[in-house]
Amino acid sequence: MFKISRSISLIVFLLLIQNIYSQSVTVRNLSNNELKDFMVEISVKKLPLSIGNYYVVSKEGVQLPVEIVSDIYGEQKAVFSIEKIEPNATLNFSFHRGQAENYPKRTYAEIAHKIGGQFVNGKYQGEFSWVKPNFIRLPGNFKDHSYFIKYEGAGWESDKVAYRFYLDQRNALDAFGKKTPGIVLPAVGVDGYDNYHKMTVWGMDDMEVGKSLGIGSIAYWDGEKASRLEKRDSLVSCVISDGKVRSQIKTIYYGWENSSNKVNLTSLITIDAGHRASHMELKIDGKLDNLTTGIIKLKNTEIIVPTSNDSEWTYFATFGCQSMNNDNMGLAVFYRKKQLKFQSEDELNHVIVLTPDNGYVEYYFMATWEKEWQPIVDKTSFLNAIEDELNCLNQKVSINVRKN
Repeated sequence: MFKISRSISLIVFLLLIQNIYSQSVTVRNLSNNELKDFMVEISVKKLPLSIGNYYVVSKEGVQLPVEIVSDIYGEQKAVFSIEKIEPNATLNFSFHRGQAENYPKRTYAEIAHKIGGQFVNGKYQGEFSWVKPNFIRLPGNFKDHSYFIKYEGAGWESDKVAYRFYLDQRNALDAFGKKTPGIVLPAVGVDGYDNYHKMTVWGMDDMEVGKSLGIGSIAYWDGEKASRLEKRDSLVSCVISDGKVRSQIKTIYYGWENSSNKVNLTSLITIDAGHRASHMELKIDGKLDNLTTGIIKLKNTEIIVPTSNDSEWTYFATFGCQSMNNDNMGLAVFYRKKQLKFQSEDELNHVIVLTPDNGYVEYYFMATWEKEWQPIVDKTSFLNAIEDELNCLNQKVSINVRKN
């Protein structure tokens, strides 16, 4: 009986392996635009994936890692990144079990804090060590400058740029410029509270957010100004994906109190390999119409809006000498036109007010820097970077999975 059971299990296993090996995917670019670092997303419901690691192989023999990730609703997707798809081109890939060993890690996310000390009047003191649990639960009265969380927040990066958001009451988004394509965040903030505000070998924190929205922060429009997500009962934040080509941080804000009402809000931040832009997904448990985001308003910068755009996604941006190092820096927010309620500004910010669709809102935010390892030095190169992101957002791509 035992031998029969083992035989049946072996047959089932071999059938699963044969099934996944017989799967292939065809990706067709139906547009006249080149797509750079395009992320293929396939619902796992279309793929009979058993537990394990997978990669795809192109017709040229290039191996690309496949990662299983989730959206804000928990729907799982298999994703892999294609470096470039020419206009109107068709690419074919086959699935294989195993790992793309030689493929570098191009994204990263972390939540790290101290252990070994203790809080004294809201400040973490004493001997300590760093740990990276990639999870944290904080009360609503947790304040800034507690010297507890590494660089005061959750961090994520691609091979192009790094970001963080404060986990204290400020809840603002900030950008780190990178002078290298390598992963840098593990070393940031461990050798001093704010050394990352100064230029280093890897780059620096090149934004001074203050009380503004920085770039892409979550806020509420009260009719006169944007108010950041500051008053809340508590939050839980965790890294749900830390892959080679996609990393994600999910945060649940319980009891966000704004001038309209009190709601629970879930955010999911995603960054992909080869991209400067991060994807912000928001899901609201309750009613909240004037959800807001924006860009810090600074002198010596030009606000940029497209002259015409008949596509689903559009943007607004600023460019100029606005980094902490007095360098040229570009900041952009991409949004779905159908979700735009209106554009406005207050004393500190350029603002867009968005209308949730069944409690859901999404947008992207992007920072560029003239000293990054692929420098964006002027307005023309910044507009080219915006165009690359828009091409992927407004893409017309056909993705078909089939059995060989």
